[in-house]
Amino acid sequence: MRAALCGLLAALLALPVAAEADERLADLVERVAPSVVNLHTSGLRQSRSYWDSFFGGPRRWESLGSGFVVDEQRGLIVTNQHVIGSATEILVMDHEGQVFEAQLVGADEGIDLAVLQVQGLSLPAVELGASQQIRVGEDVFAVGNPYGHGHSVTRGILSARARSLGRDEFDLFLQTDAAINPGSSGGPLFDAEGRVIGVNTAIDARGESIGFAMPVELVRAAMALLVAGEAVVPGWPGLRLEEERRGLLRVAAVYPDGPAERAGVKIGDVLQDVDGKPCRGRSGWSEAFGGAFPGDRRVLGLLRGSRQINAALELQSRDRWARSRVGSPVAVEALRVRVQRVAPDVADSLLIEGGLEVVVVGRGSFFRRGDIIIDVNGRPINNAGDLAVAADMALRKRWLAAIVIRDGSKARIVQRW
Repeated sequence: MRAALCGLLAALLALPVAAEADERLADLVERVAPSVVNLHTSGLRQSRSYWDSFFGGPRRWESLGSGFVVDEQRGLIVTNQHVIGSATEILVMDHEGQVFEAQLVGADEGIDLAVLQVQGLSLPAVELGASQQIRVGEDVFAVGNPYGHGHSVTRGILSARARSLGRDEFDLFLQTDAAINPGSSGGPLFDAEGRVIGVNTAIDARGESIGFAMPVELVRAAMALLVAGEAVVPGWPGLRLEEERRGLLRVAAVYPDGPAERAGVKIGDVLQDVDGKPCRGRSGWSEAFGGAFPGDRRVLGLLRGSRQINAALELQSRDRWARSRVGSPVAVEALRVRVQRVAPDVADSLLIEGGLEVVVVGRGSFFRRGDIIIDVNGRPINNAGDLAVAADMALRKRWLAAIVIRDGSKARIVQRW
């Protein structure tokens, strides 16, 4: 009886605290809601079949999403690129139902971010916070436009940080159990003080209450580049790692004249830490490099045999490295081949402009000597750098589809690891 009374008393004492927390959240929502907008985008989808030309041609598509004001004076709004897509019309609706037409300032598919501008917009800007200062387990809340129903609020906690979604670029996300439904993409994730700590970007459809947001630090850097009209390019370390037991990361490839090779990294080195912070598994790698840009510096703590060494490297653009490798044949270890540029007369006879000829085939390779590789996973192959980059990305996805010219005819090679 006494235990029951104590439990009841504890529950009654907790009620004012819960009520106070709810009231505080309501005050925060009232303050930040005017900065969050609903997006309605539309465009024309090009005909894909012969018969479409007889039945109306291109078809109109529509999409819903969310966004938030980041610059009140210039009327700048941030959202996800996948919300905008190839839209020819972008409409912005504020919390009072007023509709404005927006113009696209800049967008990047790799990072999945877009910046819009609305002339004459007089909505307050959000306050950008710092996701790195939020501890796992702290309260967060999201505001968005789920299924087009208008402003909606969901609450939860920061479930985890440095999550990887297996993307090729900018693979660094916060995880939350605050509901993020279709239509809420591009909306803000707030901390308990009403500051934006991320852009709600994706959900895991395999389970409930598993949402992912792009960290505000990454958003801030990419937004500045897009507004300036510059490309958003990820920083590349010039190496490939393989994950072994217990999250151990071992260097499996070092790309010629890349950042890692210049820093003295060797194949077989074991990665122990990055900038003094232990690095284990995909999540550790994503945390260290998922939000990096060219010019950023990292110090790798490596174990080579029994020796502890440090390698200081400056990240660069992977595409710029690939362009610098034009005309430089290279052994692509991941594919067990060595390639060289196609002779001009051969290229002319085959009516191709790029491509690489396989001149040496290693044991276990699925290419043949004499194959001319012209495409890997949808990426045109014009030089050895292109092939090395494409092979690296294919290994990370554990899937490769290559188009080659074999015995004068095109062939498709598919390989899974």
